[in-house]
Amino acid sequence: MDDMKKSHGISISERTAIVLTGVVSIEGFDESNIIMKTDKDGLSLQGSGLHVDKFDSETGDMICSGTVDAVVYYDLKHRGGKKRSKFREN
Repeated sequence: MDDMKKSHGISISERTAIVLTGVVSIEGFDESNIIMKTDKDGLSLQGSGLHVDKFDSETGDMICSGTVDAVVYYDLKHRGGKKRSKFREN
């Protein structure tokens, strides 16, 4: 089944339509934060009214909606989820 998974990618349209690939698992979510593991890193989408509309664990494809304020990647190799990079839109 892992052969079907794509490498990680993210597309955000007008801060409200989010399409991701390469998602391994969803670690938790609420309306302000969606936390997941990608094929290489941890990832957190932060914002308001966030919702997981679709997640296919076989392919790693995920569709979310809501307003995105920040995308935060975490290095999974270090304990405690050390932040690797961050993009924040005002």
